[in-house]
Amino acid sequence: MAYSILITPAARKQMEDATAYYLEHASKKVALKFLQDFNKAVADILKVRYFRVFYLNFRGRMLTKFPYIIFYTLDEEKKMIIIKAVFHTAQTPQKYPHT
Repeated sequence: MAYSILITPAARKQMEDATAYYLEHASKKVALKFLQDFNKAVADILKVRYFRVFYLNFRGRMLTKFPYIIFYTLDEEKKMIIIKAVFHTAQTPQKYPHT
């Protein structure tokens, strides 16, 4: 059985905020490239699942072209990948997700 993806409301908001930032401060093209990079990283997580552990059971996958990390947890029992945060790497590590 393949794993499914669940994006938490907090992570969805962070992704939307990042997209809105690129729309406002760069261009529609840059915002679309951000979304493409995000979607590629999610696809990689679906394929590999076991990227680096950053904190307790939080794993992270860096986006390729943008300064963001997707933080996620695995629910092996439900075969689910739960995206908890879309974190800008310029933020302090103390802001990493903890729940």
